[in-house]
Parts: sequence; structure tokens; C-alpha cells
Amino acid sequence: MAKRIVVPVHSRVQRVAALPDLGLAVRAARTLGDLRIDTAAALCGVSVALLSALENGAGRAVRTDKLLQVLDNLGLALLVMPKEDAERLQREADHV
Repeated sequence: MAKRIVVPVHSRVQRVAALPDLGLAVRAARTLGDLRIDTAAALCGVSVALLSALENGAGRAVRTDKLLQVLDNLGLALLVMPKEDAERLQREADHV
């Protein structure tokens, strides 16, 4: 049986400063959805190796279209905004 990993989520807004941060957000969404990695990979239309590399923040290159595909299928969105707006949004999310 596969090992079950549940990532604690401290906020609904996750600031990504490096690939490992993004990987934690992806893993948290997958585990909150009670999905095994192989099931999630199949639902997202990617390989288990790609999803694993993404979740682990590995240096392996993941194409942007595949990243967006995974995020969308796990119910996540990628926002690009000025840093000061992101910091304000993070503070607000942390106080909810």
C-alpha cells in the first residue's frame, strides 16, 4: 500500500518564492482531495514522475503548460500581481 502523506495547510493563500513552495501547495491540494499520487497524475493527464518532481520541488524542468494543467485539475490557480498586493493578500488570508 502506498505511503499516505498529508501536508498541513496554514493558509488558503500560499506565497511561492521557490519551486519547493509550489510543490508543497500542489501536494497539499492533492492530499486534501484524498488523492493518491498515481490517481492525481492520471486525473491531471501527467506522469507520476512529473507530479512527483513537481511536488518535491526538484530541479527537473516542468513545462509551464503542464504546471498550469496540474494546478487547474487540482483546483488551484496561479496569480501574478505586484509584490505589495501579494503581501497584503497573504496578511489578510492569514487573519481569516
